[in-house]
This record gives sequence, C-alpha cells and structure tokens, in this order.
Amino acid sequence: MKHQPVVTNFRVRPVTYPEGHWMNRFWGPIVRTILAVVVRVPFYRYILRAGAGTGRLLASGRPVIFACTHQDIFDCFNGLPRLLQERPLAAMVSYSRDGSLAAMGLQALGYEVVRGSSSHGGGEGLLVLRGRASAGTSIVMVCDGPKAPLGDVKPGVVHLAARTGAPIVPIRAWGLVRLRSKRSWTKAAISAPFAPVVVCAGLPIDVPEDLGDPRPYQLRVATALAELAVWSSEWAHGPARAPFTVSES
Repeated sequence: MKHQPVVTNFRVRPVTYPEGHWMNRFWGPIVRTILAVVVRVPFYRYILRAGAGTGRLLASGRPVIFACTHQDIFDCFNGLPRLLQERPLAAMVSYSRDGSLAAMGLQALGYEVVRGSSSHGGGEGLLVLRGRASAGTSIVMVCDGPKAPLGDVKPGVVHLAARTGAPIVPIRAWGLVRLRSKRSWTKAAISAPFAPVVVCAGLPIDVPEDLGDPRPYQLRVATALAELAVWSSEWAHGPARAPFTVSES
C-alpha cells in the first residue's frame, strides 16, 4: 500500500520515504514492528497536571496548540495521545531522514503527520496545520530549534495561533528517572520505562488575530516553559531549576 501524500496548494510531499526506497524496504518493516509493540505495551504511566483553567479548556474539546521543547519531545509526544485519547492530534515533522522515521512513530501513536520545518517547507506545513486546527484537530509543536539555543521559541507557533484562533498551551514532561543526552544542544531526555512521568500543562496563551510583533508572545511561551520545568522537576524530586534561561533581548 502506497503512503498517502500530504496535498497542499504548493506541492505534494510523501508522508515518509517513497514506496520502494531502501529505508522503507529495510528499516520500515522493522521500525513499524517495534512501534506496534511499544504503542500497545504500557511502558510508561503518564500523569497530567494542569491548573483549573487549562483543565476546563482541555475538557471542552476545543482545539489547542501544545508547545513543547526539543528536550521533552519524547515524553510529550508519547504521553499526550495516552492522556487525551479522545482528542485528535497532528504534528509537523521535518523532511530529513530522521524526520521520516519520526513520522512512522507518530503515525503509530495516532498522530496525523504534516511534513515541514522552520528551515524547509515550514510555510507549507503551517498552512496544512491551520486547516487541521480549523477542523477541530489539536496541534503538537516543538517550538524551539532546529538549532541551539535550547528554549529559543520560534515565531511559527505564535503565527499559527494567530491564524487559527487556537490558544497555545505550553507543556513540559518529567519522569522520576530520566536518561539525558549531554552532548546534543537539545539536552534531550527520555524517561526510564515503568517509571511515572508527569506532563505539566501551563495556562493557555491567546494570540490576537491582528498580530503585529510576535516577539512578546514568543517570550511569554518561553517564560511559561521555563516555569513549567521548575514545576515538573520539583514534582519528580529533580533539581528545582529551569534547564534554560529566558532573555528579553
């Protein structure tokens, strides 16, 4: 069965590698088999923590834009479908080879995958995400990157919120036991299996439709993510500090 392409007003892009590509012939079946097992086995016990206002928003079913950092990408993307099982989710993944493998994983978890990144095809991807949000699908976005520094929130998430009317909900994740990458700029962390993982959702950030300068809202998202890092790490008895700092310059 051929992969269904993502169709936009600009061009057609395959969701993963084209049919017949060696990545699909060799790695594809292996990755899909592993993911099928991982998705079905409860390796993690996710716990959602949110304030009253955010809890009511999530319970309402209204589409939102979840904003996370590269550091928490695994736990956030893995936890949200399990915590919010009735909520349709979509995510944008880069056109890189790693992105194609990530697309397989997200599809196995139930995400609708849109291809694009801030460095290539981002405008096209944001248009597709805008349509998905208008149809009632919530979006999960990695709002920093694709390059250092960690926590440098890009304007894409703010522009998407302005164009869709969906509020931004910052999220962080922290497990009782974490494995962290010290060499990469992302400081990516993966929680150890069978350990509780808390996913903290911050207060929603509404962005006006007539958005001018996006930087004040980028700073609000970055500040909220830094504060949530303190909250989630304190819960997990980790260091009570943010993994990155927020600058107004």
